[in-house]
Amino acid sequence: MKRVGFIINSRRPEGRAFARGLRPWHLLTGWPDHGSPMHFMRFGWVAEEVNRRPEHGLHYELFKPWRDYDAVVFLKSMEHGCADHAERLRARGRRVVFEANVDYYSEVAPGTLPAELVPEAAQRAKALRMTAAADVVIASSRRLEEICRPWNSRVTWVPDNIPARLVPTAADHSSPAGRPLEIWWSGMPAKTADLLLIADVLSRLGQRVRLNIVSGDVAAALARLPADTAGRLRGLLAAGPHRLHRFRSIPDLLALYAAGPGVIISPRFLDNPYNAAHSEWKITLGMACGLTAVASPQPSYLDVADRCEHPQALTVCRTDEEWEAALVRALEGGGQAEASQAARDVVRRHYSTEVVARLHAETLRGVLQNRP
Repeated sequence: MKRVGFIINSRRPEGRAFARGLRPWHLLTGWPDHGSPMHFMRFGWVAEEVNRRPEHGLHYELFKPWRDYDAVVFLKSMEHGCADHAERLRARGRRVVFEANVDYYSEVAPGTLPAELVPEAAQRAKALRMTAAADVVIASSRRLEEICRPWNSRVTWVPDNIPARLVPTAADHSSPAGRPLEIWWSGMPAKTADLLLIADVLSRLGQRVRLNIVSGDVAAALARLPADTAGRLRGLLAAGPHRLHRFRSIPDLLALYAAGPGVIISPRFLDNPYNAAHSEWKITLGMACGLTAVASPQPSYLDVADRCEHPQALTVCRTDEEWEAALVRALEGGGQAEASQAARDVVRRHYSTEVVARLHAETLRGVLQNRP
């Protein structure tokens, strides 16, 4: 049995980390990051599935400094001496895996994006060092895999995942006649700015749709956004019916999605490297519960669309006209039951934890056996 340790969000349990929140017991148990989806989605759920299947020959756990590992996975971990630690591990013959989930690599021309959307030079340098030093790189999207490849040819794509056990039984997802179409969007509060991509569409649909936003403190986020962006978002919310739902947990989010009819949307400004290289998780969480999806032509969404067996399970829209037509079609409800089932099926076949954990374990077995 090969033992694999995970370091998450640079939470490396060593002496200097006490100032950053390490507690004495973390030296024995590993240092979790329960506040981050990275902890449970790309470590906890995958580790649970891998560990319960002895045929993988692997045991995944949080990294403990006193234990020797065959491989160490640096999951979005490149700060606080992670690169130095990775190099020491490799010098001892241990395998190092770097999991990347954000495009820190692409250089952006000055002035083309707001400063908060551009990776800092120091972040880019750290990501490049970890990428080049790793025995293998695991990217969370196919687009990010392509971006990483110039710095490390040993890179593979392992998508984000959803455990089947957490997905509630879906309700009937056909919209009752005469009721507004429930449109669902979830994400970090600052990312609500992406909704401005379809502001005109939502305005034209007016009372025919109701926008549901599942997020954190949206009001506080608006106060931090540029005044013009914040003003336009306030105008979008004032123009039509909407509900704000506080994000509490992934099971709670899935319960909201599964409760009734509607669609999940993900408009994205694709001149933003973060958006362009992001994973498919924003839409697959809703699709797992039977919501059909309408989204921008983001690379990960195109991958999902290629795998769907019904054209309305995921509709990719490039223009306002396409967005409006897709939402009106969902409002009218034709073929919605078949599309809803196809949305659930594509997640079950390609993005369930049971499927993704096998991909992850195969990658680790390959690097431990020194396979390319």
